[in-house]
Amino acid sequence: MTLDIGCGKRKAEPDALGIDMSADSAADTVWNLDEFPWPLEDDRFERIHMSHIIEHLADPVRAMAEVHRVGRNGADVFVTTPHFSSHNSYTDPTHKRHLAAASFEYFTGNDFPSFAGSAFRFDIVELKLTFGGNLVLDNLGRWLARRSMRWYERHAAWIFPALDIQCHLRVRK
Repeated sequence: MTLDIGCGKRKAEPDALGIDMSADSAADTVWNLDEFPWPLEDDRFERIHMSHIIEHLADPVRAMAEVHRVGRNGADVFVTTPHFSSHNSYTDPTHKRHLAAASFEYFTGNDFPSFAGSAFRFDIVELKLTFGGNLVLDNLGRWLARRSMRWYERHAAWIFPALDIQCHLRVRK
């Protein structure tokens, strides 16, 4: 079964179970995603979509703990969010977080000792940035990010800004 968190008016997959805080959405369950636990069963979902929702949440770490709880072992989780260098990250006043590609390393537990005691973990299957339509500047930014995401985010992101982060995670239980 598939879950679409913050599904809005159109789900990522037509047969997905949608959860959203807006009654004016395609949600099967209307729920404030900043209230925990979410009214969903443990270990139920094989695929989970989160498109342009994590940046709106008050506690993304707690939200990802819920994603881990409701996902089965090995479940695929697809997160899309504006990159911190994107103008889209700042134009919406309801955005509470501005994330980097490196932000998703936190959920693996590999590089953050404070997270090491956490009961939930994800593996990063794929992580990439999307860019706009400027042939020269976007291709240069894309090339730099592919060579070294860390170098790109530290030194070039404000010169060659990305649009979105697309991260494919896998639940590890």
